[in-house]
Amino acid sequence: MKAIFAISFSFLLAFQSIGIGIQDIFLVGKLVQHAQYHSENYGDDFFTFVQKHYGTEKENHQEPEHEELPFQHISCQHVLTDVVIISLDITLPKVEINIPQSHKFYYQNLYSSLEKISIFQPPKFA
Repeated sequence: MKAIFAISFSFLLAFQSIGIGIQDIFLVGKLVQHAQYHSENYGDDFFTFVQKHYGTEKENHQEPEHEELPFQHISCQHVLTDVVIISLDITLPKVEINIPQSHKFYYQNLYSSLEKISIFQPPKFA
């Protein structure tokens, strides 16, 4: 199920990137019916039909019902990116930072043994 969803979603993205939407996919049936109508009444093959509705003869073959055919919308999708390169010469003064480092080492005995020297130890008074 996950694979079917992924494949269908990738096809949807591919079609929308070239300008084909879901509404165009649903209207393909009307395109086939209208192509059959042209084949029966005018004797047009499919390529002549495409040329009349989407090609060079589109201006001569305008009818209101052709607006319901798929791929009739005109969409111009551009991604505009403006790149402006401004050269700024900012001179920063060189600052020398002197941090005094102390090399003093104070020994601390961090080692303590858990072993007691003697079992019996006298009490200690504070």
